[in-house]
Amino acid sequence: MKTLKKILTLSVLLLITMSFSGCLNLSKKSDPENEKNEHQGIFKTTDGGKSWEHKVEIEKSESFLDKIKIASMAMDPRNNSILYLGTSQNGLYKSDNGTNSWKKIVDENKILNGSATVYDIAVENGNSDVVYIATLNNGRGELLKSEDGGESWVSSYIISEIGKQVNSVEIDPIYKNIVYIGTEQGGFIKSEDKGNTWLALKWFKTGVKDIVIDFWNNNGVVARTAKGIFKSKNGGSKWESLNKSLQSFAEIDISKMSSMTIDNKNPLVIYITYLNLILVTRDGGYTWEKLNTITPSRTALGTIPQVKQIGMIDEIIYYGAGNALYKSENKGVTWSSYNIPIKGDVRYTVSDYKDSQVIYVGAFYDPPPEEKKKKNPFLPY
Repeated sequence: MKTLKKILTLSVLLLITMSFSGCLNLSKKSDPENEKNEHQGIFKTTDGGKSWEHKVEIEKSESFLDKIKIASMAMDPRNNSILYLGTSQNGLYKSDNGTNSWKKIVDENKILNGSATVYDIAVENGNSDVVYIATLNNGRGELLKSEDGGESWVSSYIISEIGKQVNSVEIDPIYKNIVYIGTEQGGFIKSEDKGNTWLALKWFKTGVKDIVIDFWNNNGVVARTAKGIFKSKNGGSKWESLNKSLQSFAEIDISKMSSMTIDNKNPLVIYITYLNLILVTRDGGYTWEKLNTITPSRTALGTIPQVKQIGMIDEIIYYGAGNALYKSENKGVTWSSYNIPIKGDVRYTVSDYKDSQVIYVGAFYDPPPEEKKKKNPFLPY
């Protein structure tokens, strides 16, 4: 009888303990720091935009790339499995397997700071080991160079003024020893020995944001600054402004242009993203037109969609705006749209040059702040 009472007592205690534990589990709040942000980071499609995967896994880590703000993206021009991701104040990441996983670049030389902002990335065509990154590193603008695929870095160019970054880097498409950079100080600067020595060709009044180079005749260079578009026909020694031709067809605020991309087949064709529009020239910048895109006037969040960057392969152009991908298979004559299952905004677009169905987008999303509940003055708390 006593044995039976003991068994019943233990059973009751066990049930109480399990119930109590269950209540604790039900009421346990998840840590918001560890919650995955499903609307930010890298997304990949392998079927031309019909379905998407969130590609944010970091190798040998329990954290994800979903908390990191993307500042630049680049694909190795000879190996489509290698992608680089520049971040805002979180250094540089690399994927060797088509974004199935990422690893943070840790510099063996301890020159690249883990909290650097990487504004632009250039990989030498034909030599995957040579990589240049335009940065704000340790508070100063620096162009960093790696000759071992990102394992170690050297400082190739440094800006003396605190807080002024290197915005852009471009490798000459014909002579790989020639490298151009654009700085926030307004410098258009050239190296003819892969970044060992430099020559300032032009000081613009505002920062040089983008550089594109004619791949038929590398003396043709176009630079985008915060004050306009400028063209050189002799490799950067003399410049002409394209602002009058750009503004003659539409009254635009040049400071709100966000990117410039040269066509992959014809260097006379250059695209500029401006707010929710894409502008194009087909004669090297002397006349312009607006592509007849299908971007809506408002995103799902009620904001004006911003076209930040375009990607292209053959005759296909891609761009992201809001939470959608827009695709044209005839260089902008007609368009299709594909939903991306996010709440944020697509900022960057990279297309796989070997497979037009594979597209990567970088998305940005900050959840709106929670509204604070108003206190009831009649309650004692």
